[in-house]
Amino acid sequence: MATKEADPQSAGVELAFEVRDPELFFVRASRAADCRVTLAEMVHRSDGRLLEYFVVEGAGAEAVRSVAADASAIDRTRIIREASDELLAEFIHSGPCIGATLADTGAVARTVEATGGVGRAVADVPPHTDASTVVEAVCRRHDADLAARRNRDRAAPGFTSRAFRAALADRLTDRQFEVIRTAYAGGYFSWPRESSAEECASALGITQPTFNEHLRVGQEKLVRALFDADADSDSGEVAPTTSSSSRDRE
Repeated sequence: MATKEADPQSAGVELAFEVRDPELFFVRASRAADCRVTLAEMVHRSDGRLLEYFVVEGAGAEAVRSVAADASAIDRTRIIREASDELLAEFIHSGPCIGATLADTGAVARTVEATGGVGRAVADVPPHTDASTVVEAVCRRHDADLAARRNRDRAAPGFTSRAFRAALADRLTDRQFEVIRTAYAGGYFSWPRESSAEECASALGITQPTFNEHLRVGQEKLVRALFDADADSDSGEVAPTTSSSSRDRE
């Protein structure tokens, strides 16, 4: 299951870590291929493994495949998109992962990246979570040092874009959220399409009919939330509206 965002209306703590753990794939890859590696998405598969999407800048597909082949934690690699300056790669991952550690401790990873063998992870810790527990777990498991800690101000009242995304995500089951996020990360919704339904289903370890079912039902829920006024009464929330004149201009 992919991690949903914490409540954006709550205050909390922001933590930044410097990470040099060679067991973390993004750190190892950035050093071995002399490139910049940034985590784009992370999805928890039902079998306990992780599905991770990394943007790699400064290294080609063959270099990325070579590093992944030498990493025991990487079970499968797929290059989704390659341009002149960067590529998007999908990995099925069964080893240590700093994003999973953050999620396990109640924190939400905001940035995970590495350049030249030095990683940086920034996470939001909601107010109901003990920040010191997050720090202890990350530093103990991943050869990391706390680089910065900052208290976040409480967000101003209002229906922010993050709150809107969280409200939409709450309408989905965990599996629907997982499927839609995987489809988005893998470029299923791109034009031209970068991943097929079969490839997305394989990445999650499920059948294509199961993937299609959860995708269509989840999409229907999101579209209803956007266009059906009656859907607002289901959750007691009012979705933002856009005037027809502003839509015509977009």
